[in-house]
Amino acid sequence: MEEIIAKKYANALIKTYPQNILKNIFASLCDISNALSIQKCQEIVHSPYITKQAKTDFILSLLKHKESEIFIKILSQNNRIEIIPFITKALKKHFMDTEKKYEAILYVAQELDSATISTMTNNLSKKLNVDIAIKQCLTKIDGIKLIVQDLGIEISFAKERFFENLKSHILKAI
Repeated sequence: MEEIIAKKYANALIKTYPQNILKNIFASLCDISNALSIQKCQEIVHSPYITKQAKTDFILSLLKHKESEIFIKILSQNNRIEIIPFITKALKKHFMDTEKKYEAILYVAQELDSATISTMTNNLSKKLNVDIAIKQCLTKIDGIKLIVQDLGIEISFAKERFFENLKSHILKAI
């Protein structure tokens, strides 16, 4: 629910401001999102004992760029301060789409060296005609899995599945 509301606010920002100002607003929202991830800041924003004006002033004190001030006041009026991280996420997705830069997550059992990651990044970037940054995530899967969430791409190779397919192929040949 919060993500849907955040997308509407993000789309309003995208339609209202030019790219350079939008990047400043995004930077400010990132700072606020980072602050809201801290427990004490969450307590301030959710506290019923602190007035709405005090909460607004607190959030405004975190701003580096004044372009965001009106937007923060609107969010505060509508009791939407807690959706700022979701708005930040939606704006980040917008910037990645416009610049054709995407993040991929590589799930592996053991960490791969940087040369292998670089080769995978270059080959995948050429295939998809976009810039891709690959992050490794260590898991207990017996194989390898690459997910580019924003493009809806999932590539996986599981050892267990390979052996099952090999066995079925051999049984069919007999």
